Amino acid sequence: MSPRGRKPLRLKQQEPGGTLIKRNYYIEERYAKALTVLSALTGKELSLLVNEALRDLIDTYQPMTNIDLLNLQPIRK
Repeated sequence: MSPRGRKPLRLKQQEPGGTLIKRNYYIEERYAKALTVLSALTGKELSLLVNEALRDLIDTYQPMTNIDLLNLQPIRK
């Protein structure tokens, strides 16, 4: 794992076009503990695990909408 407070290098290398944004969200403590254990077991960074979970969540609900949630563009006036 990379040091805390730094952008993970492996995550940046896997998706070169992606922009990383630091966000603060509140999650249940049991999920935080489970993610820490999964990170240790898989050797993946916490940020990568969270991004995988978010991708799965979007893939699950995306078919219910006609909007591509991962490719939103600003409306030009």
